[in-house]
Amino acid sequence: MAMIETEIKPTSQKIGFVHLGCPKNLVDTEHMLGLLNQAGHRIVGDDSEADVMLVNTCSFIDQSQQESVRHLVHLAEAGKKIIVTGCLAQKYQDELLNLIPEAMAVVGTGDMGNIVDVLDRVNRGERVISITQDPDYILEDDSKRLNITVGSYVYLKIAEGCDYRCSFCIIPSMRGDFRSRGFESIVEDAKRYTEKGVPEIILVGQDTTSYGKESGKNLAQLLRALNEIDGIGRIRFLYAYPNLVTDELLDTIAECDKVVKYLDCPLQHMHPEVLRRMRRPVMDHVAFAERVRSHVPNVKIRTGLIVGFPGETEEHFEFLMETVQQARFDRLGVFEYSDVEGAHSKGLDGKVAKAEIKRRRNEVMALQQGIALAQNKLLLGQTLEVLVDTADPDKNTFIGRTEWDAPEIDNLVYGKGAVIPGEIVPVFIRDVTPYDLKGEAVLA
Repeated sequence: MAMIETEIKPTSQKIGFVHLGCPKNLVDTEHMLGLLNQAGHRIVGDDSEADVMLVNTCSFIDQSQQESVRHLVHLAEAGKKIIVTGCLAQKYQDELLNLIPEAMAVVGTGDMGNIVDVLDRVNRGERVISITQDPDYILEDDSKRLNITVGSYVYLKIAEGCDYRCSFCIIPSMRGDFRSRGFESIVEDAKRYTEKGVPEIILVGQDTTSYGKESGKNLAQLLRALNEIDGIGRIRFLYAYPNLVTDELLDTIAECDKVVKYLDCPLQHMHPEVLRRMRRPVMDHVAFAERVRSHVPNVKIRTGLIVGFPGETEEHFEFLMETVQQARFDRLGVFEYSDVEGAHSKGLDGKVAKAEIKRRRNEVMALQQGIALAQNKLLLGQTLEVLVDTADPDKNTFIGRTEWDAPEIDNLVYGKGAVIPGEIVPVFIRDVTPYDLKGEAVLA
């Protein structure tokens, strides 16, 4: 999508930005940029032109924190004024101000709606801390948002925070308790983006399956309402909590033609003892996969796992491997456990050596690679509907995704043919790898 143009005021500044972390963070970044843009500031894509850098950070795992700090240090060394926002700011405001003198402000997850005022105060010479200790902010008005994502899809945040207390996670301490966004505001925003020609609407939240629990609404009802909007090509939601995947939700996915036949449900582990230490639901995951597939024909299931969690024995790991083999998840990602400051799991005994954690991750991924290749081979010779994300008219090539693939995390389709980004086109599949498909557009 093209960035919104506004009249540049004499007092305006050039604002650069760095976005780190998940799609939920991306929505926050775009919202803050939109507010700044509407206030007359100019958003620039080249850091060298920026008067001030807005850095929206991630603090979910140790690697995320390190990446955030690297970006901040790099910008500081370049002499940039910096406004630090997001999860790292919420968690480490004092440490960041001490570590990085160039940080003119830290803005927490509950204060992003104040970004224009924060910048005004910075320009008056203040060093600003804008942190709400128990965040309750939720974005209801998406109309001011400045989209920086590719034009074939847009993320809509439908909820904020989380009521669960998984032992490895600090999201509730940074984002607050779960709260749903208004039903009608989501529907209206989906209509607005559809009218702009965005074909795929992606609903995100830390736990989308809890949506509406305060009001009596639920995710299934929201999906059905969105499915009635003329012009939407695809509707996707991310991050289901396993014991909230109801038959009603699965039947909704199956019955709504615009809702993709795809379920992203991070299970984290398979063995009951490890799940209890994780404070996660204990269930039969093979039976779970079978139930999903029985309700939703031709569905693809994505999950995420953590290996090397404190107390994970070789027996626990072998159980995980056997379950992955039996359940045959279509998409699967594996994270190596690492301690996170503030997480309950940091204080658990039974720590696993880093080398062993890496070995276990490699074994799961090797197993999954074989499963993924076998699943993709079943698509050879089929003609699939593919949403075009990017196209190169000079080379007559494009890159897109099937309905079973979320942006940036799942398979890509590499195709040949004269197509336009944003189109959904039939593609004949001629070749596959474990994670990609190759084919040709079937054009009239």
